[in-house]
Amino acid sequence: MNILHIDSCAHGDHSTSRQITSAAITALTAAIPQANVMYRDLAAAPLSHASGPLLQAISKRWDAHIPMSAELRAEALQSASLLQEFQDADVLVLGAPMHNYSVPSTLKAWMDRLLELHANAPTPRRDDLHVLLVTAGCGVTEQGDLGQLIANHENQLQAALQHMGVSRVEVVRTKAALQQVLELKSAA
Repeated sequence: MNILHIDSCAHGDHSTSRQITSAAITALTAAIPQANVMYRDLAAAPLSHASGPLLQAISKRWDAHIPMSAELRAEALQSASLLQEFQDADVLVLGAPMHNYSVPSTLKAWMDRLLELHANAPTPRRDDLHVLLVTAGCGVTEQGDLGQLIANHENQLQAALQHMGVSRVEVVRTKAALQQVLELKSAA
């Protein structure tokens, strides 16, 4: 089993989403000791934001008559590597807290690359990929206008994942909710 673990919150160890994704990885690797975990911390090692030339290069719309810089070539190769990590994963534990009413910009850079690559060469449905989407953060509760904000945030992330062929998404906001999801999975 391959587990792709993505953290994106810049708040380090104080981040609720990081604490929940860490607890999820601990539980998954305890249940499946032979699991291979690939960890990517987008806050500690951010990707560059998707520039026009990068999007052209990764979507194969680059004019072959224009020389490509070594830096841009490296960015395109890194993007292909990110897609391969995603395609190789059986489980994706995705820390995606709401930051200033959206996903952290580092997570957006990751998603921009995957979505562009997927649009250029659609991959098959990922019915085999199970996503644990951790949206904790910002003290948002499930009540009132703030609850609507986090629900919108989660809906946008689920739509992006669905566009990439993912149908199995469990949304988790708290450690208690994580425990419930894990108990349901172990009972199944």
